[in-house]
Amino acid sequence: MIIMYGFAQKTKGALLLCAMALSLSFCASQEKPKAISYVAENKVPRKIAVLPPIYLAPKNQDATIAITSGSEEEKFVNDLVRGVIQNQLAGKGYSIQPLDLVDRKLRSKGDAKAWIKMTPTELCSLLSVDGLIYPEILAATMLQAVAYDEYSLEVRLKMFNKEGEDLGTWTESASKRKIAIPTSPIGALATIAEAALDEPAKKHMRLVIYDLGWKIAQVLPDSPYEKALPEILSVDSNIDKGVFAAGEKIEVDLNAEDGLTCTFDIGDFKKNIPMSPVSSGLYKGIYVIRKGDNASNLPLAIHLIKPNGVERTWLETGGAVTIDAIAPPAPLETRTKATREGIRIVWARPETGDLDAFTIERSDSPVGDFAALNSTKDLSYLDAEVSQGKTYYYRVLSVDRIGNRSSPSEVKKSTVPFFDEVKLSDRPKGPLVPGYYSVTGESVVEEGEVLKIAPGTRFRFQPGAKLLTKGVLLAQGSEKDSIIFEGTGWQGISVAAKGRVEISNSDFKGCSPCIELGEGRLDAQSIYLRGDGGSGLIAGEGGQFLLKGASVEGFEKGIIINDARGKIEESTITKNGYGLEFTAGELELNNNNIFGNSEQDMISHQKIVIGNNFLGTDTVKDLKIQGDILVTSLLDSPYPHGRKVVLIDKADITPEKIEAVFQEKKTKGIEAFTLRKFGDAHQFLADALSMKEDKDVYLYLAYTEMILGEEAKSEKTLDRGIKAFPYEVRLYEVYAKSLATRGKKAEAILLLEKAMKMNPDNKSLGIMKDSLLPSPSPKENKVQAPKEAVTPPGKTVPDSSKDAVNFSDLKAAGIDAFKKRDLKKAEGLLNKALSLDQDKEAYLYLAYTQMNLGNEEELEKTLKSGIAAFPDEARLYHIYAKYLSSKGEVEKALALVDQGLKANPDDKNLKMMKDYLKQ
Repeated sequence: MIIMYGFAQKTKGALLLCAMALSLSFCASQEKPKAISYVAENKVPRKIAVLPPIYLAPKNQDATIAITSGSEEEKFVNDLVRGVIQNQLAGKGYSIQPLDLVDRKLRSKGDAKAWIKMTPTELCSLLSVDGLIYPEILAATMLQAVAYDEYSLEVRLKMFNKEGEDLGTWTESASKRKIAIPTSPIGALATIAEAALDEPAKKHMRLVIYDLGWKIAQVLPDSPYEKALPEILSVDSNIDKGVFAAGEKIEVDLNAEDGLTCTFDIGDFKKNIPMSPVSSGLYKGIYVIRKGDNASNLPLAIHLIKPNGVERTWLETGGAVTIDAIAPPAPLETRTKATREGIRIVWARPETGDLDAFTIERSDSPVGDFAALNSTKDLSYLDAEVSQGKTYYYRVLSVDRIGNRSSPSEVKKSTVPFFDEVKLSDRPKGPLVPGYYSVTGESVVEEGEVLKIAPGTRFRFQPGAKLLTKGVLLAQGSEKDSIIFEGTGWQGISVAAKGRVEISNSDFKGCSPCIELGEGRLDAQSIYLRGDGGSGLIAGEGGQFLLKGASVEGFEKGIIINDARGKIEESTITKNGYGLEFTAGELELNNNNIFGNSEQDMISHQKIVIGNNFLGTDTVKDLKIQGDILVTSLLDSPYPHGRKVVLIDKADITPEKIEAVFQEKKTKGIEAFTLRKFGDAHQFLADALSMKEDKDVYLYLAYTEMILGEEAKSEKTLDRGIKAFPYEVRLYEVYAKSLATRGKKAEAILLLEKAMKMNPDNKSLGIMKDSLLPSPSPKENKVQAPKEAVTPPGKTVPDSSKDAVNFSDLKAAGIDAFKKRDLKKAEGLLNKALSLDQDKEAYLYLAYTQMNLGNEEELEKTLKSGIAAFPDEARLYHIYAKYLSSKGEVEKALALVDQGLKANPDDKNLKMMKDYLKQ
């Protein structure tokens, strides 16, 4: 029983404790070293057993502060005394019978105490030993009080041999207290210091018992039968802590003779953990518990080896090592909320795990070091030490009752808003801190920049103000925290060419137009546009959009689609003058509510097919629509509750029928082009393209617009075609030729460079680009080094200024000279190369060289020779036909194209050339 004096006993116990301290100190000062008892060598037993200690409780138990008989403290002291005595006897050279074997044999007699009545001779025979040690605990105290701590022990040992002779009796005592006069080396180490008073009581008592064991070892006779084992003064460990968690240390301190090699084992879990000498005779070993370690009730054994190989093992008794480094589960559903008071972090307790607390950590970045803010047993924490406009990152860890920490929860980002209104920058970019912003004039998100707006942000626009997006605008609110754009007479968000806007859960008020889309892209979901006249959303030429879950009301015209392409889904357009006006472009309407608009719900200036929308009625004659609008089906009430009313069977507008109509328009358009009916061709081809994107339709439509003199429209057509089919070489070639013929060679070269990135293996693009490059001046030829492609490792680009000796070198040198615009040299080198071997690329470069030189006679020879050598190379026919047509020899050019088509019937460039020449 550990006696703990409470506050009410302090006064009464203080005098008694002080008197005890003085008495104990005085007694200790009078103690003299005991003499070693003499035992004849032939009487000393070789193998010995240490019997279980007998605790002789004081007669007047109530008047003492001793441990209680039968208590947990008694068992701890008995086991430790027995183990320490056994360790000391082993150190003196005795052969020791293992304690568990001794106990098993003693229990074999039936009654647990039956052995006490047996004679030493009978016990030696039973235990198969030559001698016995009888430990008797005369007194034991484990006292912790406010003003005084006392740990003391008095033990008497008796030794008998197998003949029953009493070889001696030794009595020793030891104590550990605040004020003490050391009586031994261990006693000097064991005096309690103020800083150590929070150590476990068992550890203090363990040191007392070690002290007593060392004293007894000094008076017990040595064994004459074995070599002297390494001497141990003391062993100090922290195994009395109980359970060890991840990151904690098992520490062992050993005071023994100098020059030893020492290790310790934790059962079979970890063996041979090294102990390093820290000073003469002092050794220290540490094992740091790792995450995932798990072991229970393991013994601690210390091994000491002398330089001559003599080994001794010390078993720590009276305690065991238990390791539980299994991490608990992490907190669940972590979330944050920023308020004026600070940022509150909230989480949920995991379903499993013996948890004690939660640790909250914070950082200024999502990765890297996180600093601990606090620990709490609650499921939320308010971080009040935050600043407006700053972003913080949080994570939470579970901590179990042992001290193991879980892996961190998911990192949560939280930004403290500006709670007072601030002015939005003229050039905003990056993540925008949530808060209140005023906007005056025009704020521009520049090309290449990204402006990200967080939920809960609010904008107040001054009259005439607008937000122009040339880069990327991400305004993504949430259902609970919308983004608000409001003001009076402001001009909304404008999406410029190459701009992109992704917006959701946002409200617009007092704007016209609220959103204006140019040749950019808009993805808007769950937005609310409310106006007072003007227009809600305008999607202009070249724009692409998706509008889903929107609400548009209060405008003269709710939505205007003017040559843009996109979808409107699950949206409500109501209480406007005109709900939706579709001028041109491509539009899909599905599951929308377009009704209750005062003038018309929908106007279309081109044919459009719509279905699955609520238009205010399920009767066709009552629809408020105007224009060429085919309604295939209606919803009989607003989406999502309306039922579908079929007006036209889907069989009448199947994909197969739509494809058939597309092919018909495409065929008629190409036929009209061939017959030089360019007006009809344009109408058919434009209609076909409105139904489906097609490479050939883009090409024929572009050629048609060129012939009609509508170069700007032709360029837009080609630009759209390239966006739809970025790997179609013909579109780039036609576009580049169009630009070059209009004197825009620089733009043509840039376009070809882009095409070469998309189609790196297409050589005709490179040749075409080279033909557009300007010839450098003689001065530039001398001063500037030509730009070369990267040469593969192990190869060298031949120098066109030096003589080449084989086909490969001649060809490469000729191409190099062509790129340097040294055309005469290129012609000579390429001719030499072709005199050694036939090669398509060499013929093509030679033809372009002679074309640039104006060497018509040689050009025709080259092209004829090339076609003869490579009759399936369509590019040679194409160049030759182009050359002939430029001279006005159209019939010869057509004949050559026909010849090429026989060899290459599927070549689209030759087909296009033929159609073009026929005009």
